[in-house]
Amino acid sequence: MKRIPMIACLALLLGLALPGFALAGSSKHVITVDGMTCGGCSSKVRDALLDAKGVSAAVVSHLQEKACIEAEADLDFAGVGAALKLATYEMTAHEAVAECPEGLRGKLPDPWDDRAEGLDVLIVSHGEEVDLKAHRLADKYTIIDFGAPWCEPCHVAAEKLVPYLQQHPDVAVRAVSLGGEDPTTSYEQPVVAQHLQYVKGVPWFIVHAPGGRVLHKGMEVDKVMTVIDKHRKKMAGKKR
Repeated sequence: MKRIPMIACLALLLGLALPGFALAGSSKHVITVDGMTCGGCSSKVRDALLDAKGVSAAVVSHLQEKACIEAEADLDFAGVGAALKLATYEMTAHEAVAECPEGLRGKLPDPWDDRAEGLDVLIVSHGEEVDLKAHRLADKYTIIDFGAPWCEPCHVAAEKLVPYLQQHPDVAVRAVSLGGEDPTTSYEQPVVAQHLQYVKGVPWFIVHAPGGRVLHKGMEVDKVMTVIDKHRKKMAGKKR
């Protein structure tokens, strides 16, 4: 099987997820960070935390607006706060923990978790093979959205699509979330060999017009919405 190259998402991986960690003579702390309102914030906050003296590892989730850090036992939190402030974020709370809580242990939710409610969004695969033709809708534009929990641009894309779907009930998303906690394991999933052998990476979108015709393939979610809008306008003009 040809493995997908590890593009920009791989570079962002460390900002999203890190396996469980533990160092002798160290402590763990959960930090609440104000200002993480975008998908690209996780890597920036992680870099800022690692710049703080005494911090050796960090797991950051912009979805929870929290970070779990591994640090020296006598960590100076004033220095942590200053490092975050320099990156335009603010530490609003911190507490010592025995273990990092769920969601801050190196594993993130799927891009559409907690975003699909009330929308025509369905996760049709978590890495297993899937017949995409069976999920194309006859009366709607269907966006096939390939993503992964560790891929921060995939979360950003889902965030952008939520208001678009709310405004356009003629659009549906059928998501394929690659199983695995990192690119190596995700790209070994059966669905990759089935549908993504010659794709550069994720997110990857396939857009179908109502009835099934392919309108677009690509990695940019803004282009996905533009293509649908143009096609919708074109079809409306033909009906006049």
